[in-house]
Amino acid sequence: MKILQLIIIGLAAFMGSCKTAQKDLEPAKHERRILYNSDAANAFSEFWSDGATLSKMDGTAVRAIVRRGIDELAQAGVDSLVMVVSDRFRTTWGPSKVLESEWRHPRAQDDGYNSLRDEEKLDFRQLMAELCQQRGMEFLGCIRMNDRHSGHPVGPFIQENPQWHLKLTGGPAIDFTPEPVRAKLLAYIEELLATVKLDGLELDYMRWCHMFPPGQGAKNAHLLNDFMQKTRALLDAVAQRESRKRLVLGVRVPQTLKECDYLGFDLANWIKEGLVDFVVPSDFFYTDLNTRVEEYVELTEGTECKIYPAIHPITHLGDDVGINNLSHYRAAAQNFFAKGAAGIEAYNYQYHWGRRIGRNTPWSGYMWPAALGYLRHLRDPQDISTHDRHYRFYPLWGIEEGIAPTGIDVKNDWIKLDRGKTDTSGTQLFRLAEDLRKPKVWATLQFKAVGLKEDESLEVTLNGSVVPDNQTTRRFDADGQNQWEGRVLHPFYLYMIDLNGSPQKPPFINGDNELTVRLINKNDQMQEKVIIEELEVYIYLRG
Repeated sequence: MKILQLIIIGLAAFMGSCKTAQKDLEPAKHERRILYNSDAANAFSEFWSDGATLSKMDGTAVRAIVRRGIDELAQAGVDSLVMVVSDRFRTTWGPSKVLESEWRHPRAQDDGYNSLRDEEKLDFRQLMAELCQQRGMEFLGCIRMNDRHSGHPVGPFIQENPQWHLKLTGGPAIDFTPEPVRAKLLAYIEELLATVKLDGLELDYMRWCHMFPPGQGAKNAHLLNDFMQKTRALLDAVAQRESRKRLVLGVRVPQTLKECDYLGFDLANWIKEGLVDFVVPSDFFYTDLNTRVEEYVELTEGTECKIYPAIHPITHLGDDVGINNLSHYRAAAQNFFAKGAAGIEAYNYQYHWGRRIGRNTPWSGYMWPAALGYLRHLRDPQDISTHDRHYRFYPLWGIEEGIAPTGIDVKNDWIKLDRGKTDTSGTQLFRLAEDLRKPKVWATLQFKAVGLKEDESLEVTLNGSVVPDNQTTRRFDADGQNQWEGRVLHPFYLYMIDLNGSPQKPPFINGDNELTVRLINKNDQMQEKVIIEELEVYIYLRG
């Protein structure tokens, strides 16, 4: 009897260990930290930018290119590849009967892509999906909702319906108010989901922001709500029909809720109704360190929806050389994670290797795939906090009279000191998720005062505390700044403030800070304003 009991106990233990082993073999729940939105084929830009070269390749060679690109993304720690599969009401990287458009890469000058499709039955979308899923990555199809890049071809649907064109600059965009417009795109989404085994979709509303005539977004928000509900229903139907887990739906929208409301993007409804799984707050073209991530996170309370703010290589309008590096991305991620972001999305990332894809730029071709390596260092907030971070608070749309593509926000936050006014002070807000009380943290703030004269001076205040002179260094740059150094600037005084160079407590706040600059001893003979440009903070970790 005892022997029988021992056998039973042993068998139970063995079966338990088998269950444990089986459980260990099951894939962990997917944690999405890094998303890569690929503008056309920029994830594979080393080859795919040249249509003439591609047309000479057979299917085996093209498959090798795709595999290599996806392998590099996986090595970089990317969790989700978001590939543009439709723009300007055309389909890209695969055929469509709904959009009735050529689907080859828009850069191609020949029929290389079409011949590959015809001869080898190669659908690049499905190929990418299979390779991503083999590497444990999500593959999401990205639909650019209303792209209007100038000089690029548009689909026949837009060409044949000029009565629905929006009167906006750039290439033709289409008004989403008429029901046939929304129905056309829904029909394509249904076809796409039936053709390619996607893990989900990202709807890119930031290309190019306007779904309705300017000023009519809010009153037409219900139309996009209906569109989002129907898109969600299409995704759910596929999941049910194929016995798959929930298919993902994400949206890329402006980085302020004010802009979202103006454009008709009812995020609160989309999130509350369970329509979307993630939201990417994003400027049109630049990384915004001041993105109020917490306002988006607050909308997701009690839901499974996640917030993934966007990072972009370019810094601000007028600066074509100041590409962000890892220390800049770490600063952005530090701010984003501190306010509740679950990860980040890389957008327009191909600017890192501009020369490789034929752009006439100073950006080094060798940065593919090297720049992808930055992304693996942005996954872990704890790791980010142990490395140097460089914050650059530039006016995103830096022309004084300019305005962001959303149409309502100038986003040129900088200080302008008017000698003709009694009050010669100005204030700029900037966000820092930093604790300068830590002994190993050294912080330096700097800015450029353009138009300041030698006999004039500035009083600098941080969060209500005047910065003492012994913490400030001032240097004159008589040559200013040329196009190869950043945004072109006239001669300026560079102010550098070492915030740890005094026994006083650092005046920074872990959060939103206020820099106030006042012009004193002003030269009354001068008429132009003093402009405070390119506010930066460098966080150096000692030891």
